[in-house]
Amino acid sequence: MGIITHPQLKDIVVLEDMSVINNSAYKELEKSLGVFYPTIIMANNAREIAKSLDYRITDSVALDYAARGEIPDPKDYPDHRLDRVKDYISYIDDIEIKSAIISSYENSLKQDNLVYMYNTIQDVYRQSRVRVIMNILWDTRPHKDK
Repeated sequence: MGIITHPQLKDIVVLEDMSVINNSAYKELEKSLGVFYPTIIMANNAREIAKSLDYRITDSVALDYAARGEIPDPKDYPDHRLDRVKDYISYIDDIEIKSAIISSYENSLKQDNLVYMYNTIQDVYRQSRVRVIMNILWDTRPHKDK
């Protein structure tokens, strides 16, 4: 869809608590284009900005950029998708299972499809642990339906 712009949107600043600083510009835009139009524009722009960064920013940061009419620099937002996985598997004692899960997740992200990598694991029961944990991680990943 791309970023939608409107000349009056630059006058509207959204705070962290979602209140609007310049209420007069927002109210004027509501009157001329409809009650929900400014909100819809900002929400759509925020989604496009988050999508352009592969969802590496939070919704509130994306909304902030959309409200200001700016595009964030991707270098300012490194990819932290594996951090959540590493946090989750920090409770697992088996080093080979940890390694297999990280390999599986990295390959799954690259292929955009669930992939199981067992590395050196030969035991069927330990392989099933990798599959179960990978299914949980893959099904609960942020913005999986992008």
